[in-house]
Amino acid sequence: MKEASPVNFEMAIVLPLGVVAYQLMKIEADLRLLNMKALDFARERDNALHTGFVEARLEKINEALDSIRALVSDIAADLRPEAVPPAHSNRERHVDRDD
Repeated sequence: MKEASPVNFEMAIVLPLGVVAYQLMKIEADLRLLNMKALDFARERDNALHTGFVEARLEKINEALDSIRALVSDIAADLRPEAVPPAHSNRERHVDRDD
């Protein structure tokens, strides 16, 4: 197997991970703003009609976060296979997924 050059590794892995990290920080800021708005709406009026819509979207977000956590663990395990015992790998759980 050929060894990847440090430049190729940076272009293929490090820089894209930096972009993803920045996007996730923006998403976190958006969620903080939405949380403040949700608190304001909760104090102002009864939103029972809309909570179902919100809960469904929050569930989708939680599912995506779980998937992101698993993928981040897989990347870490792939880059440092000696640091993560095979029993802790998430890869077996995601083999049948269509990513």
